[in-house]
Amino acid sequence: MSSGTDVQAAAAHQVRRRDPVPLGAGVAVAVAGALVLIVMNGSYLGLTVTTGIGYAIVTVGMVLQLGYSRQLAFSQSVFMGLGAYGTGVLETKYGFGSLESLLAVIGLALVASLLIGAVVTRAPGLALALATLLMPLFIFQLATYSNWLGSFAGINGVLPLLTGGDYTATLVRSGIACAVLLGIATAVVFRVIRSGVGLQLMAMAADERLAESLGVSLRQRRLEVFVLGSVLAAVGGAAIGSVQGIVTPDVLSETAEITLLLMVFVAGRRSIAGAILGAVVIEYLTTSTSFISTNIGTVEGIALLVILIAEPDGVAGAVDRLLGRRTVQWAGSLRAWSAARLPARGLSGHEATERERGAPDLETRDLEARGGGDGGGS
Repeated sequence: MSSGTDVQAAAAHQVRRRDPVPLGAGVAVAVAGALVLIVMNGSYLGLTVTTGIGYAIVTVGMVLQLGYSRQLAFSQSVFMGLGAYGTGVLETKYGFGSLESLLAVIGLALVASLLIGAVVTRAPGLALALATLLMPLFIFQLATYSNWLGSFAGINGVLPLLTGGDYTATLVRSGIACAVLLGIATAVVFRVIRSGVGLQLMAMAADERLAESLGVSLRQRRLEVFVLGSVLAAVGGAAIGSVQGIVTPDVLSETAEITLLLMVFVAGRRSIAGAILGAVVIEYLTTSTSFISTNIGTVEGIALLVILIAEPDGVAGAVDRLLGRRTVQWAGSLRAWSAARLPARGLSGHEATERERGAPDLETRDLEARGGGDGGGS
């Protein structure tokens, strides 16, 4: 029995390896983002969209953490700050290039997430949430009062990902680089979701005891999800710092964590496309509206509370539910319309169709059946 199950699992895994959807989705996201930024040609809106793309790299990883595996970890802003500050420090203090600092930040985030995740992921859901929720408070105070990190002013002079001949060309090229990073993040997360590991994560989210009884290594999967989400958060932070050219303590504050949660939950915590659109749209709203930017904490807190109470699955969940109800209503209306169009002679729709085709009615068939039965008996 066990060998048969292993063979089926191996076959399913082999099929998943040839799945073209992750690569196609990643290429589509990268191309669409690059085209949009080329059309905007370095405008202020293009800068806002590019920053939103940086946030989207973070939220795509949060879809895997919070949406599919339901890992209640709220340390994304910390690793986003690690990526931003790591890039700023390496470039301004140690002379690293933009690509070198990005690769170094990925390695640093990988090591840090492994060490932190090995400890915090041992805790159950609520304990994990509380443990990671306190991290932004501590790290924010550390960055705010550290002169080496620039204190309240932060670090200025962060290099763009790609440099052009002028400011406009630099902004467009850096935006395209961010779109490529977002495409890679989308492809990786899609690949995990549509693989055997993704099925294990969904089983863990539904019932951890059942998943463990089926042979799922809970500790290993928790750590893997935490590490992947943290590394993507660091990449997103590095992209944001490179686009804006400056890193401040706000990037790793508790307000930044609330913003990330709102970006994920407003469109749907299980929707990658929703997480990308939510990041771009909310970044646009927070920077283009003076009232929201002034009262950002209050507005985002109230909005997140309303979404969690009214529709935890966000816009995507509401649309799915609405379409489901509409489909049922349309099916009922179609059946009523069909019944009204049939001849009102006490016949069902099937009988009326057969009568129109010249088929014998039920009484004739019943008599023939009885006659055939009697003949058979004699």
